[in-house]
Amino acid sequence: MSEIRISVTLSLDEKHPEDGFIDFNLSVDGQYLHDVGVYIDPVNLVNSTSMSGEFFIYTCDCGNPACQGIEEGVMVSHTPDEVTWRLRNPISWPPNEPRPDWAHDGEFVFSKGNYLQQVTMALDHAKRLTRGFGLSGTLWVGPGLSQEALLALEVPDQGDGFLLAAPMGRALH
Repeated sequence: MSEIRISVTLSLDEKHPEDGFIDFNLSVDGQYLHDVGVYIDPVNLVNSTSMSGEFFIYTCDCGNPACQGIEEGVMVSHTPDEVTWRLRNPISWPPNEPRPDWAHDGEFVFSKGNYLQQVTMALDHAKRLTRGFGLSGTLWVGPGLSQEALLALEVPDQGDGFLLAAPMGRALH
Protein backbone atom coordinates (compact mmCIF):
# COMPACT_ATOMS: atom_id res chain seq x y z
CA MET A 1 0.00 0.00 0.00
CA SER A 2 1.29 3.48 -0.85
CA GLU A 3 1.69 6.25 1.68
CA ILE A 4 0.47 9.76 0.95
CA ARG A 5 1.90 12.80 2.76
CA ILE A 6 0.53 16.31 2.43
CA SER A 7 2.13 19.37 3.93
CA VAL A 8 1.17 23.00 3.52
CA THR A 9 3.55 25.93 3.33
CA LEU A 10 3.12 29.68 3.39
CA SER A 11 5.63 31.53 1.24
CA LEU A 12 6.15 35.19 0.54
CA ASP A 13 6.33 36.50 -2.99
CA GLU A 14 9.94 37.42 -3.82
CA LYS A 15 8.96 40.49 -5.86
CA HIS A 16 6.15 41.60 -3.55
CA PRO A 17 7.02 40.47 0.00
CA GLU A 18 3.71 41.79 1.34
CA ASP A 19 1.95 39.09 -0.73
CA GLY A 20 1.92 35.41 0.08
CA PHE A 21 0.77 32.09 -1.23
CA ILE A 22 -0.26 28.83 0.32
CA ASP A 23 1.02 25.70 -1.37
CA PHE A 24 -0.14 22.13 -0.76
CA ASN A 25 2.82 19.76 -1.12
CA LEU A 26 1.76 16.19 -1.87
CA SER A 27 4.09 13.21 -2.03
CA VAL A 28 3.45 9.51 -2.52
CA ASP A 29 5.93 7.05 -1.05
CA GLY A 30 8.32 9.94 -0.44
CA GLN A 31 8.27 11.21 -4.06
CA TYR A 32 6.60 14.26 -5.58
CA LEU A 33 4.60 13.21 -8.63
CA HIS A 34 4.58 16.56 -10.40
CA ASP A 35 6.92 19.22 -11.72
CA VAL A 36 7.48 22.74 -10.44
CA GLY A 37 4.67 25.00 -11.64
CA VAL A 38 1.99 22.38 -11.04
CA TYR A 39 -0.22 23.05 -8.03
CA ILE A 40 -2.60 21.04 -5.88
CA ASP A 41 -6.23 22.13 -6.09
CA PRO A 42 -7.54 21.96 -2.50
CA VAL A 43 -11.20 21.70 -3.60
CA ASN A 44 -10.58 18.70 -5.86
CA LEU A 45 -8.36 17.12 -3.22
CA VAL A 46 -11.05 17.46 -0.55
CA ASN A 47 -13.78 16.23 -2.92
CA SER A 48 -11.68 13.14 -3.65
CA THR A 49 -12.02 12.06 0.00
CA SER A 50 -15.68 11.18 -0.39
CA MET A 51 -16.43 10.69 -4.07
CA SER A 52 -15.14 8.52 -6.86
CA GLY A 53 -14.46 9.94 -10.30
CA GLU A 54 -11.98 12.09 -12.19
CA PHE A 55 -10.46 14.94 -10.17
CA PHE A 56 -7.98 17.52 -11.40
CA ILE A 57 -6.06 17.43 -8.14
CA TYR A 58 -3.02 18.65 -10.08
CA THR A 59 -3.51 21.89 -11.99
CA CYS A 60 -2.04 25.25 -12.98
CA ASP A 61 -2.06 28.17 -10.56
CA CYS A 62 -4.75 29.75 -12.75
CA GLY A 63 -7.00 26.71 -12.24
CA ASN A 64 -6.82 25.47 -15.85
CA PRO A 65 -4.88 22.18 -15.91
CA ALA A 66 -4.34 22.45 -19.68
CA CYS A 67 -1.94 25.37 -19.10
CA GLN A 68 0.46 22.83 -17.60
CA GLY A 69 -0.24 20.13 -20.18
CA ILE A 70 -2.46 18.14 -17.82
CA GLU A 71 -4.96 16.40 -20.06
CA GLU A 72 -6.41 13.88 -17.63
CA GLY A 73 -7.28 14.12 -13.97
CA VAL A 74 -6.64 11.59 -11.26
CA MET A 75 -9.19 8.77 -11.40
CA VAL A 76 -10.18 8.17 -7.78
CA SER A 77 -12.11 5.16 -6.53
CA HIS A 78 -13.12 4.12 -3.03
CA THR A 79 -13.69 0.92 -1.13
CA PRO A 80 -14.55 0.87 2.57
CA ASP A 81 -10.83 0.60 3.45
CA GLU A 82 -8.92 2.03 0.49
CA VAL A 83 -8.63 4.97 -1.87
CA THR A 84 -7.12 4.22 -5.28
CA TRP A 85 -5.57 6.75 -7.64
CA ARG A 86 -5.02 6.03 -11.33
CA LEU A 87 -3.10 8.71 -13.20
CA ARG A 88 -0.77 9.39 -16.09
CA ASN A 89 2.96 9.62 -15.60
CA PRO A 90 4.13 12.24 -16.29
CA ILE A 91 1.16 14.16 -14.94
CA SER A 92 2.00 17.22 -16.99
CA TRP A 93 3.80 17.60 -20.29
CA PRO A 94 4.25 20.63 -22.57
CA PRO A 95 0.95 20.92 -24.45
CA ASN A 96 2.51 21.14 -27.93
CA GLU A 97 4.96 18.26 -27.54
CA PRO A 98 4.27 14.54 -27.96
CA ARG A 99 4.34 12.52 -24.75
CA PRO A 100 7.60 10.68 -24.12
CA ASP A 101 8.01 7.00 -24.95
CA TRP A 102 8.35 6.18 -21.26
CA ALA A 103 4.92 7.67 -20.37
CA HIS A 104 2.63 5.19 -18.62
CA ASP A 105 -0.37 4.95 -16.36
CA GLY A 106 0.29 4.60 -12.65
CA GLU A 107 -1.79 3.34 -9.77
CA PHE A 108 -1.51 4.06 -6.06
CA VAL A 109 -3.60 2.47 -3.33
CA PHE A 110 -3.84 4.29 0.00
CA SER A 111 -5.39 3.24 3.26
CA LYS A 112 -8.57 5.26 3.63
CA GLY A 113 -7.57 6.25 7.17
CA ASN A 114 -4.19 7.63 6.05
CA TYR A 115 -5.77 9.44 3.09
CA LEU A 116 -8.47 11.12 5.17
CA GLN A 117 -6.01 12.01 7.93
CA GLN A 118 -3.54 13.63 5.54
CA VAL A 119 -6.17 15.67 3.65
CA THR A 120 -7.90 16.75 6.87
CA MET A 121 -4.65 17.81 8.56
CA ALA A 122 -3.45 19.68 5.45
CA LEU A 123 -6.73 21.54 5.11
CA ASP A 124 -6.68 22.46 8.80
CA HIS A 125 -3.10 23.72 8.48
CA ALA A 126 -3.98 25.78 5.38
CA LYS A 127 -6.88 27.36 7.25
CA ARG A 128 -4.69 28.23 10.24
CA LEU A 129 -2.08 29.82 7.96
CA THR A 130 -4.81 31.78 6.17
CA ARG A 131 -6.30 33.08 9.40
CA GLY A 132 -2.86 34.06 10.67
CA PHE A 133 -1.72 35.90 7.52
CA GLY A 134 -1.22 39.45 8.73
CA LEU A 135 0.63 41.20 5.92
CA SER A 136 -0.90 44.07 3.96
CA GLY A 137 -0.85 42.26 0.61
CA THR A 138 -2.92 39.49 -0.88
CA LEU A 139 -2.83 35.81 -0.04
CA TRP A 140 -3.23 33.22 -2.82
CA VAL A 141 -4.80 30.10 -1.31
CA GLY A 142 -5.41 27.95 -4.38
CA PRO A 143 -6.38 28.03 -8.04
CA GLY A 144 -9.48 30.20 -8.41
CA LEU A 145 -10.10 30.00 -4.67
CA SER A 146 -10.84 32.89 -2.32
CA GLN A 147 -9.73 32.91 1.30
CA GLU A 148 -13.37 32.70 2.36
CA ALA A 149 -13.93 29.64 0.15
CA LEU A 150 -10.88 27.90 1.60
CA LEU A 151 -12.03 28.64 5.14
CA ALA A 152 -15.48 27.21 4.32
CA LEU A 153 -14.07 24.03 2.73
CA GLU A 154 -14.64 20.90 4.84
CA VAL A 155 -13.76 17.24 4.48
CA PRO A 156 -17.14 15.48 4.57
CA ASP A 157 -17.76 13.37 7.66
CA GLN A 158 -17.28 9.81 6.50
CA GLY A 159 -19.79 8.51 9.02
CA ASP A 160 -22.71 10.60 7.81
CA GLY A 161 -23.74 8.33 4.94
CA PHE A 162 -22.46 10.70 2.27
CA LEU A 163 -20.49 7.85 0.72
CA LEU A 164 -21.77 4.34 1.15
CA ALA A 165 -20.00 1.27 -0.13
CA ALA A 166 -22.42 -0.69 -2.25
CA PRO A 167 -22.15 -4.19 -3.64
CA MET A 168 -19.76 -4.64 -6.57
CA GLY A 169 -17.62 -1.71 -5.33
CA ARG A 170 -19.95 0.97 -6.62
CA ALA A 171 -20.47 4.20 -4.71
CA LEU A 172 -23.86 5.57 -3.81
CA HIS A 173 -24.18 9.30 -3.28
